[in-house]
Formats: sequence, structure tokens, C-alpha cells
Amino acid sequence: MIITEDTPEGGPEDLQWKIDRLTEKVEQQSASLEREYQKRAAKVEELHALQARYDTLTSRLTVGVLRAAGFTVEIGLPEFCETCGEEY
Repeated sequence: MIITEDTPEGGPEDLQWKIDRLTEKVEQQSASLEREYQKRAAKVEELHALQARYDTLTSRLTVGVLRAAGFTVEIGLPEFCETCGEEY
């Protein structure tokens, strides 16, 4: 088995230029991905804060106050699993 090295038409300088451009693209994509991760983490944190606020508000208010505020309130009996007896 013979291993040969292919050199592009532009020579090693052209190959190095291509490697450098690809490296730059990888770094740009990595930075972009990191920004997206940070945005997502901020949105998840915001969602958790809003959910906690909603839970706090709704757990302290009466049915009448919730309905007056525009919430739909449904009151029903809990459903239980027939095999294990746990509440859904």
C-alpha cells in the first residue's frame, strides 16, 4: 500500500488558506451556537420566573377573584388510577 500526498493546484499556501477559512467558520459557528445557548437559557429562566409568579398568584387567590381577573376556573374531582390508586 502506497500513501501519497495530494497537493492542491495552488500549492501548500492555497491549502493553508482554505484551512484558515474553515477554522474561522468553525469559530464563528461556535460563537453563534454559544449565543443561542445563552439566549435559550435566559428564556428558560424567564419562563420559570413567570411560572413561579403565576403559581404564586393563582395559589393565593379565590375562585371568584380568579374569574374576575379573566381566568377560567374548573373545579372537579381528582382522577385516580384504577390499578395503583394514585392521583393523575
